[in-house]
Amino acid sequence: MQTIQGDGFIVTVIKSGRRKTSALKIKDQHVSIHIPSRLPLKLAREFVLQKTSWIQKKLAEQSLKETPEKQFIDGEGFLFLDKKYTLRFIQADTSPSVIKTPLELELHGRLNRLSITTIRATLIRWYKQQAEHYLTSRTAEIARQIDLMPTSVTVKTYKARWGSCGIRGDVQFNWKLMLAPPSIIDYVIVHELCHLKHHNHSALFWQLVEHHSPTFKASRQWLKSNGHSLEI
Repeated sequence: MQTIQGDGFIVTVIKSGRRKTSALKIKDQHVSIHIPSRLPLKLAREFVLQKTSWIQKKLAEQSLKETPEKQFIDGEGFLFLDKKYTLRFIQADTSPSVIKTPLELELHGRLNRLSITTIRATLIRWYKQQAEHYLTSRTAEIARQIDLMPTSVTVKTYKARWGSCGIRGDVQFNWKLMLAPPSIIDYVIVHELCHLKHHNHSALFWQLVEHHSPTFKASRQWLKSNGHSLEI
């Protein structure tokens, strides 16, 4: 089966002898282009390129519909490094805090005083603490492997980006990465570390990224398709 690599998505090519025109279809986050059997693949690629903005918009709209809002109730599932944990409320005469067990995220505190706002803030604070430790240590490990050392690593809250690299070598990461698979986190780390050498998105930059992360295109696509779901 033939496919076309788009900007953050893959398009399946479906040929038909009965079809006279080209058409794009998007269902369940899957993109397909239906074309006449004799249409050159080059023209199909050009059609996809022309419709890139429309495809990305439709994929984003589908993603939002598929992602239910968190209720912050006992028994609800929360991701941590792509593994789902069950939220459990534990009565305790203490300020609210989170303890992770092999299967659960235990939120300890005075349950009669816990509002949804407090529960969410407590969880976010815990995720940020985990991000400080995990992202700092993992970045140091990868930096040694690829010989690109940042001057500092910090964790921040971003709405529309996963990381950044300053001109002085300081690297920042979005704490929401802690909901993603470790392989995706590694790609983001490599991406930002490569900016230490190339402060742009030139061909040389992407060549360096691919050298250290051969599957980076799949990781980019995963983030574009699933990044909206990495929310608390």
